[in-house]
Amino acid sequence: VLITGYVGLAVAGVGAMSGVRFGLFTIAGLPVGLAAISAMLCGATSGFLNGFIISRFKQPSFIISLAFKYFTAGIALIASNGQSIASGMPGNVKNIAQTISGLPLPIVYAALISLVFLFVQNSTVFASQAYAIGANIKTARFSGINTVKVITSVFTLSGILAAFTGIIIVSRFSVADCSMLPGLETDCIIAAVLGGTDINGGRGTILGMIIGALILFTITQIMNFLNVAIYDQQIVKGVVLVLAILVNDTIRNKIKV
Repeated sequence: VLITGYVGLAVAGVGAMSGVRFGLFTIAGLPVGLAAISAMLCGATSGFLNGFIISRFKQPSFIISLAFKYFTAGIALIASNGQSIASGMPGNVKNIAQTISGLPLPIVYAALISLVFLFVQNSTVFASQAYAIGANIKTARFSGINTVKVITSVFTLSGILAAFTGIIIVSRFSVADCSMLPGLETDCIIAAVLGGTDINGGRGTILGMIIGALILFTITQIMNFLNVAIYDQQIVKGVVLVLAILVNDTIRNKIKV
């Protein structure tokens, strides 16, 4: 999303909505696999609508994605009655996020998804079009790129992955909480920017994002080890984000020169 020159602030809401839906689907008797697919379809629909409105009607992504954040978070609150759903889910819900041979499945999922997107980034026209849109959307339109289709697809993929994240959280803890994944959108942006993604679009890599996520994870773990209060951690993350943006801006200016 950032590479295309847009920002997605709805990922936390989409993750919470889809996670709650997943929990409710399993409680209703839907098989776990089918419940997960149904919940990801909810995320895909949200992402599609988000991206379509932004691209088709040329609306600012900050405002529209923020609106979808509140919209999806509201659905999660209504569906769960504002409470954590901790009972009634079948035991096999945990199978999605279990540990196999000492290796947590969420790590396996992250690795596989990263490999898929590394391939997309390096070997597909779709990725080239996304970079072109981020670099200069007007030029991309003149070159024949269907910007509405590409941008909508990018946001749809974001919605699917946000939904999958919510499902993993619910599976891991067997609790569907409407307030899960707080600050996820901020952490995503920090990780991407730390990894060299240009906040203005057109530059960034999947590998860089992974490195940025590991850096953010390390910083968070160090603060937890030092017993830094959660409120102070938010300040540190804000400072890190500003510094990362300034460094990226300096690099971009040098590249232009």
